[in-house]
Amino acid sequence: MEPREAYATGFTFRALDGAGRIARIPRGSGGLYLYTAPGAASPSIAALLTASGSAFPVLSGLYDDGGGEATAALEGLRGSKTARAYRPSACIGASDHVAALERAMRWRPVLDVEYDAMSVGPEIHPASAGGVAEYRRADPGDLDALYPLAAAYEKAEVITAIHAFDPEACRAAQAKSLRAQVVYLATVRGRVVARAQTNARGWSYDQIGGVFVDPAFRGLGIGGGVVAALVADIAGRGRGASLFVKKANAVARSLYLSLGFAVSRDYRVSYFT
Repeated sequence: MEPREAYATGFTFRALDGAGRIARIPRGSGGLYLYTAPGAASPSIAALLTASGSAFPVLSGLYDDGGGEATAALEGLRGSKTARAYRPSACIGASDHVAALERAMRWRPVLDVEYDAMSVGPEIHPASAGGVAEYRRADPGDLDALYPLAAAYEKAEVITAIHAFDPEACRAAQAKSLRAQVVYLATVRGRVVARAQTNARGWSYDQIGGVFVDPAFRGLGIGGGVVAALVADIAGRGRGASLFVKKANAVARSLYLSLGFAVSRDYRVSYFT
């Protein structure tokens, strides 16, 4: 699994608890399913069905392309009563892996969003940014200042045609991130104008998400500055950074490439109703 964590940080973050043990999933609400190919020494397929409704497949070896052999192997999940009854809200991962799991389980998404998974190793330290902004790690006392950025980000990048914005849930999610994740902010003359944070912390990679700059302060290098500050923090702990960016977002993709990120593979989030 570890060689694939650059595009599977969401999986590793949820598969383990805070003590490094396999996470407990309430009986009947999901599970972690492993498949070991005949003659193999370790599992070739892992599928995590979380209690919240998000499914995370990770395939390796001859199954990595998500082809017919992968689909046939994943169909074994249908032997589990819990897996058969599982109703996903989202299926997330490498595009080929997501497609194979959906075929095997006969899931029919109503919306697919395509991304590039990108990553950078801990040996890359982006140059710290100067300019008009100051950058620092946020703490729980910054919740009120960060909430407008969190709300704007969700409305612009997360909410789809089948979702509705929930301000209370958005605020609660930002508060949780301030407690459990690494959140960086940028200020200009004391005003919080940008945010970058982790949203999954796996075995050796931290996944970045929620990058947003107040529209009034774009074009000043602040987005690159706040991401660079976060990546430097992550690298300083000997960890790599991963993220996924919409294929249509050429500006963000160019920014991440300039900071040393490279494309890992095609990535997809499928949504269900």
